Amino acid sequence: MARPLYLSGGYTIFSTPSLGLLITVGFLSLTLLSVSVAAEEGAIELTVQPSLCILGDAESLCRDQVKINWRAPREHSLCLYQTGASAPLDCWQQTRVGSYTQVLETENDVQFQLVEQNGQQVVARYVFEVIADAKRYRRQRRNPWSFF
Repeated sequence: MARPLYLSGGYTIFSTPSLGLLITVGFLSLTLLSVSVAAEEGAIELTVQPSLCILGDAESLCRDQVKINWRAPREHSLCLYQTGASAPLDCWQQTRVGSYTQVLETENDVQFQLVEQNGQQVVARYVFEVIADAKRYRRQRRNPWSFF
């Protein structure tokens, strides 16, 4: 029977090399299997850069140029929609990648959606966040218990 040898740093090394090797190979096999299943399911990656806008104290409107990219493991016919708009921003026919750039002026979060042209099914979503209270995300310069 293989006895585990414990070392500092949280690693476990088995005294029998075959058991450690078997566990490692099994873990890698499961990892590769999950990656291949996700790729076969047709997961579409949608990114927006920048992904958020932090408003200053005197600002009420976020104005920024955003670049929207998507890619898929297989070809799709997709349209990009923005919340509140009935017409698509852009459409692509039978392709694996797409890109769109726009100047965005908003005071609220904006959701972008990729929709299949045939079935009108939403295949990916991304939310461009607008943060109005920047002080909530800043680190204080001094500790609250410090008098100086």
